[in-house]
Amino acid sequence: MNKKFAALIIMDGYGLAPASDSNSVSLAKKPFLDQLFKDYPSNTLKASGEEVGLPEGQMGNSEVGHLNLGAGRIVYQSLTRINVAIKDGSFFKNKAFLDAIAHTTKHNSKLHIFGLVSDGGVHAYPTHIKALHDLAVSKGVTPYLHAFMDGRDTPQVSGLGFLKDLVDHGMKVATVSGRYYAMDRDNNWDRIQLAFDNMVLGSGKHYDDALDGIQASYDAGVTDEFIVPFVADQNGLIGDHDSIIFANFRPDRAIRIATAFSNPTEANTYHTEGKASFDPKNAPKDIFFVSMMHYNKTVKGPLAYDLQVLNNLYGEVIADAGLKQLRIAETEKYAHVTFFFDGGQERDLKGATRIVVESPKVATYDLKPEMSAYEVKDEAVKAILSGKFDTMILNFANPDMVGHTGSIEATTKAVEAVDQCTKEVVEAILSIGGVAIVLADHGNAE
Repeated sequence: MNKKFAALIIMDGYGLAPASDSNSVSLAKKPFLDQLFKDYPSNTLKASGEEVGLPEGQMGNSEVGHLNLGAGRIVYQSLTRINVAIKDGSFFKNKAFLDAIAHTTKHNSKLHIFGLVSDGGVHAYPTHIKALHDLAVSKGVTPYLHAFMDGRDTPQVSGLGFLKDLVDHGMKVATVSGRYYAMDRDNNWDRIQLAFDNMVLGSGKHYDDALDGIQASYDAGVTDEFIVPFVADQNGLIGDHDSIIFANFRPDRAIRIATAFSNPTEANTYHTEGKASFDPKNAPKDIFFVSMMHYNKTVKGPLAYDLQVLNNLYGEVIADAGLKQLRIAETEKYAHVTFFFDGGQERDLKGATRIVVESPKVATYDLKPEMSAYEVKDEAVKAILSGKFDTMILNFANPDMVGHTGSIEATTKAVEAVDQCTKEVVEAILSIGGVAIVLADHGNAE
C-alpha cells in the first residue's frame, strides 16, 4: 500500500465570524492562514446545536468538537441525554442518586451537590441541579449545594443571577468557589486544596448569605471564575459518611476535585513536578460519591450515567489498519486529543504515541498568549520528519484558552502565534509529501 502521512491540525476555538473590533481572528495578522484560504479548498462547519448533538441553540465547546471529530458523526452529548432523562422521569429513578440519598438516611448524614452554576451547558446545567434538589427533597433529605462559579463559558459577572435562581428554587448553598480553584485541570493542587479545605473545614471567609459573598467579590473586582472559596452555611460542610453527587457531566475539570473526595490517597496521581501536592489528611471518611458521568478511573463510586459506546472511531480505524498515530497537545488540551477524541474513553490503541507538552505556569493565559504552542510545534515537526508516524492529531490550545480570558489584545496575539506555528507544521508535512487538514473544533476567539 502506498502510504501518505496525513495530519489533523486542530486550532482550538478558532471560529469564523464577521470582522469586528472584538473579533481576534479578524484582527490578527495571520498571513499563512489567510494564504491557505486563498490557495486551497476550504469550507465552514457548524460546531454548535443539533449539528454536534447538543440542544438547538446551545453553543459548542472543545469537548463536543473533539468528540464529533473523532467519531466522524453526530454524537449526542451528555447534556442532551440528561435533559431527556429528566423529561421522561427516569432521572428520578436513577439508582446511583437513590443510593446516595439512602446512604445519608442510614448514617444520619448530609447530602451535597457539587456543580458549575451556569447555563453555558459546557460542564453542567441548572436544570440538572434543580432536579437533584427536587429528588432529594421528595425523599425527605435537604441537600447542600457547593456552587462552582463560571465566568468563562458565560459573562464574567453573570453568576449572581444563576445562583439566585437556584436559591429561589429552594436550594441551600453551603460554599461557593470560582472554577479557577475547584475545577482546575492543570494539576494546580494549591488552588484545588483551597476549595477542598473550604468545603471540609470551612477555612474560607464566612458570609451569612451566598449572594452577599458573590456581590462582595464583584465589589472587590473579582469575577465569577476567580471568586476565592468562601462559606455561606457552616452547617453544610462535608464530613464523614456524607454523600456527594457531582452534577458536572464533563470530565476534564471534574477529575481532580472528584478524586480528592472519592479517592484521596490517589489524588497525587496528577502531581506535576514543581507544583504543590494534594494533602489528604483532612479528607472525610466513607464518602458516598456519585459522578454524573464517568470522569476517570481514579474517581471511585457509582456513575449516574454510563458512557456511550462508540465504535469505528478515527483512532480505532487507524490502529486496526496497523498504522502508527501520534497525538500531541499541551496539558490544557491533552485530554481533548486523547480521551475526548477517542469517544470519551481512555483507550490504549496499538501503534499510538502520545506527546504532552506542559502548559505554562501562569495565573491566566492572557499573560502568555503564545502558551506552549511553539514547544508543541517543535515536537510535532520533529515527529513528522522522523518518518515514524502515518498520521497525527495535533491541538493548538491558544485561541480557546486565551479567548476565555476576555482579553482581545491577548487573544489576537494567540491567533498570531498559532498562525506561525501552523505554518511550520504544514511546511514540514508538505516537505515529506504529506497531507495537512487544518480545522477548528469550535469557535471562541472570534
